[in-house]
Amino acid sequence: MAGGLRDQRRGRLIIVALGPMAGVVAGGLTNLLTMTWNWWLFGGLVLMTSMVSASTLIALPNGDPGYPAALGTEEPQAGSALQVPSGTRVFVGRSKELRRLTSPAPGPLVMIITGMPGTGKTELAIRAARALAARYPDGVFWLGLRTYAATESRVTTASALRTLLNALNVPPDPHTTTVTALSRTWRAATTGRKMLIVLDDADTAEQIRPLLPAAEESAILITTRHVLIGLDPDRGVTLPPFTRSQAAQLAGAVLRRAGLHDPEAVAAIAATFRLPLAIRQMSDLKAANPALSIPAAPGETISDETAAAFARSLAALTKPARLVLRRVARYPGSLISSPIAAVLADQPLDQATEQLATLYQRGLLIADNRSGVGYRMHDAVRAAALIESGKHDSTRQLAGAFQRLFRYVNGIVDGSVLLLDSSESVTYLDSDKEDPHLPPPQHESDVAVLRWLDQQHADLLAVARHSLSERSPYAWRLAYNLESYQRMRGFYSEIVELNSQALKLAEQTDDALGQAAMHQGLGLVDMRTGRYLTALVHFQTSLKLYTQLGNRVGQATIRHELCNVHKWLGNLAEARAHATFCLTLALSGDNLVEQAFAFSNLGILDRLEGTFTTAREHLSRSKSLFEQVGQRRGIGICHRQLGMLDEHLGHHHDAQTHLDQALALFEDLGDLMNQADSHYNLAVTHRGLGNMAAALHHATTALSLAGQISHVQGQADAHSELARLARIAGDHTTARVHLRHAHDLHQRLRLAHATEQPDSPPPA
Repeated sequence: MAGGLRDQRRGRLIIVALGPMAGVVAGGLTNLLTMTWNWWLFGGLVLMTSMVSASTLIALPNGDPGYPAALGTEEPQAGSALQVPSGTRVFVGRSKELRRLTSPAPGPLVMIITGMPGTGKTELAIRAARALAARYPDGVFWLGLRTYAATESRVTTASALRTLLNALNVPPDPHTTTVTALSRTWRAATTGRKMLIVLDDADTAEQIRPLLPAAEESAILITTRHVLIGLDPDRGVTLPPFTRSQAAQLAGAVLRRAGLHDPEAVAAIAATFRLPLAIRQMSDLKAANPALSIPAAPGETISDETAAAFARSLAALTKPARLVLRRVARYPGSLISSPIAAVLADQPLDQATEQLATLYQRGLLIADNRSGVGYRMHDAVRAAALIESGKHDSTRQLAGAFQRLFRYVNGIVDGSVLLLDSSESVTYLDSDKEDPHLPPPQHESDVAVLRWLDQQHADLLAVARHSLSERSPYAWRLAYNLESYQRMRGFYSEIVELNSQALKLAEQTDDALGQAAMHQGLGLVDMRTGRYLTALVHFQTSLKLYTQLGNRVGQATIRHELCNVHKWLGNLAEARAHATFCLTLALSGDNLVEQAFAFSNLGILDRLEGTFTTAREHLSRSKSLFEQVGQRRGIGICHRQLGMLDEHLGHHHDAQTHLDQALALFEDLGDLMNQADSHYNLAVTHRGLGNMAAALHHATTALSLAGQISHVQGQADAHSELARLARIAGDHTTARVHLRHAHDLHQRLRLAHATEQPDSPPPA
């Protein structure tokens, strides 16, 4: 059914309006977006370039096929995010440094690997992390900071902290967005854990300090190009260029893996090159072209080696392969897939796939296993390719390439977000149609979609930032498509960054539709963070713009959110007026999801107003519609609301049945907020049934879950129920403690509404 919905919406842009019923999808997965990558080692293939190997490599035997890269043709493997990259099979020349990093040491440990580009810092870190893994049973987490990547691709400290917290299954708190607050949460989350954090490609001590774990038995391993002033490492190693003997060892290993025994070539390479990256590059080139003669000394300085090696590799490429290399070097993201190469180079997919395989065989790309398919590019390769691009690619050609890239990326995000949660209220807008030659990724389930977005988020964010920097008039489309996922994972700063910039651009270009969409997105963030009055301003502005444009679906979407805001503020008459408008519009079309939400909203309002018969009719009809489209969160919401209705009417057994079904769905979806509220409702229901032990269990669980996600209303409700249970048990002292907590929390909620700085997300 989800695929059918996507087909119906092909060629359209989703404006996601995740309302209260969407809840908080957090904590279900620990496989979160990482900024560095995990590599497959294919039999006989050469694993090349990158800052990986100071002294290792795999060479590609002649005649082996290239690595097949096509974004989305395989689902990412569970548990692949933040894992240590697989590295290479040959390790030469850094044994002493490895022993120093891995020798036993008590207490907290800070280790730093320093060296110029191409000396193999990352490969040594990979080896050390794998050797140390058994000492850190709570996990080894690898995070690439992308310091020397394109500006839009770099990982901010706040994003790094959010990614690490997601990896520990710490649910996103919408009010924790600053580096200081996130670092405090991170340190609390790592207390008592024995873990190893690897930070690849760091630049300053300021980047590192907020990421230090709190546990005394944890360790942190850092790679950097220069001394990090202000950090006092317990262990530090500096990687110099290879000696001639080490260079010969590495070159010989590469050529032997390619099936070549050429002592003269080994000697020539060792006599000319000292950087492991350049040695590997020339060895790969020799393996691919046995008749190639090794050049004389490439330059006066050691840093000239890589430039000379890559220049020879580029010259040996075919024209189509050079074109692909130049264009993928312009890609603002990190993972290079066949579709990405195809759209940038304007080549058929199969041809782009073939060229990527060739570039991989020549050591100009690195195979990536974190996402299942694709390649990455070393900074040195990118620099050389960008020089070539400057010579051969015109401004018009690059503009066309970026336009194709944006259309492709926006299309795959559009489809993925819809599949992630088809319950979201959507507004359809005219948009470019999908390219039939580049099919979107296929996902097995909503869980697989979420995992895919976790791993692709950094690249998708980079493309969105690039489109904004290029002042693309449609940049807001991608920013808005990303917003619902970002809210789920707690990337609130990124939401505000993209939507605010896109709103300014839409205002400057008099794009009323873009302005309406961005006000809608910003309103959703304000609503999620409890700034209801600010959310009202954004929603009212958006509604005015949609009305001026005659966009009735846009008006219905905003009215849906206005219904939610007014419901939370207690303005039930205002909420009903908006809900009735949504139902009228939904019934005039054939979108079952919109109809389901409209009936659900009315059912909730009916229950709050005491019209229970009508509430049951509306909620039952909503559940039936959600079941038709297979929308599990919507089904769970209806079960919970029906359970609350039955509990109020004294039908406790029926209430338990509904609430058990709701809880099972929310647990499967990883929706912690709705889990907390369902446990609270079950506690009330079991108390009505006289099952005090079960009631105590559910109330305690509700309090724990609500506390994890700073759900203040949920905590207050749980404390109130625990007070009732304590009173029934005759424990008046405990009851008073819980009542005091509930009173304090309600005071915080009242203060939050007054100041617009609440501590809790809105209830579902």
